This record gives sequence, C-alpha cells and structure tokens, in this order.
Amino acid sequence: MDASQIFVTLGGAALISFNLWFFFGKKATIKPVAAKGALYACPMHPWITSEDPTADCSICGMKLVKSEEVGK
Repeated sequence: MDASQIFVTLGGAALISFNLWFFFGKKATIKPVAAKGALYACPMHPWITSEDPTADCSICGMKLVKSEEVGK
C-alpha cells in the first residue's frame, strides 16, 4: 500500500466520521417555555415559536399566531 492509498483511505474515513457526527451527534436543545405571556407559533412550522406577537417565521416568513390556534 503506497502513501496515496493510505491518504485516500484516511481521508475517506475522516469524511465519513465527520458526516456521522454532524447529522447524528448533535444534542437537541429545548428552550423552556416562559410561564408569563402568550406563546406564538408558525401554522406551517409549529416548532418555530416566539413570545413576540409581531414575529415572523424564520423559515417561511408567515406571521406567528397564538399557539392555541396552531393545528386547528
């Protein structure tokens, strides 16, 4: 096995390891919901939330609605 084969093999293994870490190794962070005030969410993307009633969805740009109205 010459140096170029070793380099390609190690590079491929590093690339596969990085991809596995990037897609499966991240921890999910959940922000606690504040008890005061209403929570607003996007009708199309309910995981996008805010306490600001004038906020827009960061994905589609729709206005956020009160979280009780989402899914009705």
